[in-house]
Amino acid sequence: MEILEYGNPKNDKIILIHGFQSPYQLWNDYIDYYKNDYCVIVPILAGHNINENDDFVSFDICAKELEEYYITKYGNKVFAIYGMSMGGILASYIWKNKNIEIEKLILESSPLLSWNKFMTNYFTKWYLNITHKTQNRDERTIKQAIGTIISEDKVDVFLELFDHLSDKTIINCVQEVGKFNLPSDINTPNTEIYYFYGSKINEILFRKVAHYLKKNYQNTTTICLKGKGHCEDALINPEEHIKTLNKVLKK
Repeated sequence: MEILEYGNPKNDKIILIHGFQSPYQLWNDYIDYYKNDYCVIVPILAGHNINENDDFVSFDICAKELEEYYITKYGNKVFAIYGMSMGGILASYIWKNKNIEIEKLILESSPLLSWNKFMTNYFTKWYLNITHKTQNRDERTIKQAIGTIISEDKVDVFLELFDHLSDKTIINCVQEVGKFNLPSDINTPNTEIYYFYGSKINEILFRKVAHYLKKNYQNTTTICLKGKGHCEDALINPEEHIKTLNKVLKK
């Protein structure tokens, strides 16, 4: 796993974890904004680095790699981890492993409750189909992606990533997501948990996750982004989303 760093390494650390089928460059606006006050750490998930010939295998492996890197350089405390969508599962692995003490854990529309086998098979076929269409430059598929999961200015890196994604990475990612179920008894009383989710129909699952977190973790604040779809502002309107994040990151 390649891990990028920006800003002064002496400052408080923020780890930004991208989601499934998202290029790490989606963080560019966030990096530019936060690098003056924080050390911004951006891991590129296995299978998502166009410069490496690897496949995603498991969140457990990714978590161990990221923990080893961070602890070796900075010790066992981090100011904030922000995991977007599937990236929130990796953030949750780090949380439940308790090798790194997290002050602020920020999760956005992360699928933290397991699916049944039927749903896993359905989503595996769906993502494989969408990926293959994108790789074949299906015009309708790419148009649907713009403004929903990628902004206009990042289409080139989006397509470059999709050309690199292997079927094995897609299958492993979906299966790992489908089987993950966040424990209800992670004992980290000093960790503040923030969970963002939208109100559109494709956010129903994440509304359930928000309720689950509130029920089991007293230090949880849930934030419903009214009228928004899956990570909509985070992906498409970063300047607006940074304003929302700043309310969470304030000390």
